[in-house]
Amino acid sequence: KSMVQDTKLPPERMGTRIEIQTKSKKKKKVPVITGEVATIKGDVLENGKHNLAIITGFFTPEINIREKVGSKVVIPSTKEEGKITGPFGKAGKCKVSFETGISASVGAKAELHAAS
Repeated sequence: KSMVQDTKLPPERMGTRIEIQTKSKKKKKVPVITGEVATIKGDVLENGKHNLAIITGFFTPEINIREKVGSKVVIPSTKEEGKITGPFGKAGKCKVSFETGISASVGAKAELHAAS
């Protein structure tokens, strides 16, 4: 048996259009690095909170922390936000200043949000 193919196309239908679906762009997740509050330092503000904390676990000693100055740091338990002001020592610790003060205790978790 031989194969027979009809060369006639089906009748055109008005008002139909084939939409090509484009891939939706997914939001990239901002990397979050976790560390913990090592010590609480600095001046005591009017509200009784200290304005400076030393945080460990964000960086290894090889990383230049001065490049990360200004990055946002959040304490999830108290929702307090601060910014990295510079390195502290040579073991990868950093100083974080909190404008409204920090009420979290030593050992509290901290999150470093990459600058976006």
